[in-house]
Amino acid sequence: MRRAVATTALLLGLVTSAGADEADAPDWTKALRVRGRAAEEFAYRLHDPGDVSKLKTLGWLEGKYTLSETVALRVAVRGWYDAVFDATDRYPANVERDQKTDVSLREALLTAGSGAFDVRVGRQQIVWGEAIGTFVTDIVNPKDFREFVLPDFSELRIPIWALDVTYRLADGISLEGVWTPDTRPNKLPKQGAEFQFARIPFRFRNPVVRLPDDQDEFSLARSEGGVRLSVLRRGWDLALIYYDQADKSPVFFQRRVAQPSGPDVIVIDPQHPRLHIVGATLGKSFEPVVVRAEAALSVGKRYETTDPLDADGVVRRDTLDWLVGVDYTWFDTVDTALQLSQKVLMGSATNLTRPGVAAEVTTSLSLRVTTGFFDNTLNPTVLFVVGVNRGDLRVSPRLDYLVSDSVTLSVGADLFEGPRQTLYGQFDRNDRVTFTTTWRF
Repeated sequence: MRRAVATTALLLGLVTSAGADEADAPDWTKALRVRGRAAEEFAYRLHDPGDVSKLKTLGWLEGKYTLSETVALRVAVRGWYDAVFDATDRYPANVERDQKTDVSLREALLTAGSGAFDVRVGRQQIVWGEAIGTFVTDIVNPKDFREFVLPDFSELRIPIWALDVTYRLADGISLEGVWTPDTRPNKLPKQGAEFQFARIPFRFRNPVVRLPDDQDEFSLARSEGGVRLSVLRRGWDLALIYYDQADKSPVFFQRRVAQPSGPDVIVIDPQHPRLHIVGATLGKSFEPVVVRAEAALSVGKRYETTDPLDADGVVRRDTLDWLVGVDYTWFDTVDTALQLSQKVLMGSATNLTRPGVAAEVTTSLSLRVTTGFFDNTLNPTVLFVVGVNRGDLRVSPRLDYLVSDSVTLSVGADLFEGPRQTLYGQFDRNDRVTFTTTWRF
């Protein structure tokens, strides 16, 4: 509680400074813009053991300093304290260390433009695609999955240190190049966390040793990068992408190690095989309908297998992820977005047990409905996602009430259903209701 009070006091001090009389400020402060947010997030788990699962105080602070008409510096930080670890004893110590507190640099970015060139260098998010509830061509940044995919995607992406250069080849045509030595993987929940992923059902008679996933976050030798060609013509928004990266999620390779006496030891070694990703995005408005599509082929993708005859416990299955979506507004007030997506394996899915891979072709449908009442001060939204193959699903209703320009109250829920070894069914006992207060300054 004392940390929450200290955080609030700090934010109040920043607001007071930012709101000082501009006439009294020195010249350099006129080029500086500061803004921020504070939020209280509460979640209650509905199933046994029903209990508070989140009691988080968050703060965001962003600053932009304009050096000239073409050069600017942006810095953003985020911090949180989750009091649920002090209020309950449900979670083990490793989860508390990982999720109780966090302070991170979300952006430290220098942007500059000269003629046909735009340069962004520093810690940043690079967004190449935006799907509903999933990632297809949004591949550059690693993701923080400690709360599954429930937070906003801008919070799920982990910013990376990168160089991003865009060159305008012609009117409506641009080429973007990205390079980064920041090779950090996805952040996964620890064992015992609220949204711990279902474990791969290995069955070993021999002793097992699991190695840590200790890949360095920075490596010139394993640096990643790619290009994106964008074309905007007659309302058609088309982009072609290529990206070379290490798999952001670990793949668990196996090997047998002979012992001087006794049975062999099975060593589980998390690795991040290299991927070559080729893809495209497409968008077009056919009034009153907007059509969008994304596709990405991951060459070199590996999956764990429970086939006892497989020597290293891993098989290669190049994977095509694609989606097509349609956005439509009904009666000028109800916005709907319908999306069909598939994961297609180039080979058999037999003995593959990773959640989210149901067959050679795994299909899902998503529907998001949003509207507004009372001059858009009361805004209900519902997101429905279903895995067609095995019938697992997620339903997330939410109601936002804009108390004022700076204060928003939100109430919602996240409900899951399905077999244990499916993407949403693994959280069948994690249904929750949520309440959030957000204050912007």
